[in-house]
Amino acid sequence: MLLLALALLGATAAPAPQRPQAPGARAAQVARGDRAFAERGDPDRLAEAIEAWSAAAAHPPEDPAVELRLARAEAFRALSDPAAARTAWLASSRAAEGALRRLSPAWATAVEAGDLKGAAARVGPEGAEALYWLALATWSSAREKGLAALLAVKDPALSAMERAAFLDGALDCGGPHRALGAWAAALPAAVGGGVARSRRHFEQARALGPGCLLTPAAEAGSLLVLLQDRGAFERSLAAVEGAGDADPHFAPENEVARRMARDLRARAARLF
Repeated sequence: MLLLALALLGATAAPAPQRPQAPGARAAQVARGDRAFAERGDPDRLAEAIEAWSAAAAHPPEDPAVELRLARAEAFRALSDPAAARTAWLASSRAAEGALRRLSPAWATAVEAGDLKGAAARVGPEGAEALYWLALATWSSAREKGLAALLAVKDPALSAMERAAFLDGALDCGGPHRALGAWAAALPAAVGGGVARSRRHFEQARALGPGCLLTPAAEAGSLLVLLQDRGAFERSLAAVEGAGDADPHFAPENEVARRMARDLRARAARLF
């Protein structure tokens, strides 16, 4: 899937392989990245986490656990800094693809054979998180480029996200269902979208990730706009902006959701 997406989106080539690191060097870099990412709400600390994990991932042997950290960090950067979204989504997709190739060789074989849509069915539970970040980053990268790019990756991205939701819908606080809910609101029912499908996925996302405010923010900006239900839109945004952090683990994501809610409120006159 990403092979097609990268060709369409103009990604740069992956860095050249490096020599193996000294014993313990990768572990130290990973630990430094973990400490910094815990404070990812601070852009400097997020950048430090990405730098540390990038350094750890640049040397053989490849470690999908590090690549998954990078995929998540770059996805957070894309959400928290819209000006960096295009670059960050591409970096997230590259890291996620690297992890998925190692965790699910059958997926890689299917992709190399050109079966972009069917490849997701080859992924087992061990590849669920990598598949999720790859699908999210691929769709988001294409959306940054425009409708033609989005239509080109729609089918494989949907297939991958649906598989991720089946394997582990609780990832990223209900993230697979949150993404599918938003995507369904943007697509006609005949091609995998529609109100009923969107509503069902958002309900599942809320049930699986009740402490994550990204879900109601995404629902307000997609499904409630589609329905032109401004009352529900305003109530949802008010709830996001006024909510506390039920799960401290997702406090940085919740702060991003509050910013998204403020941005949506500022654009309400154009959305309704």
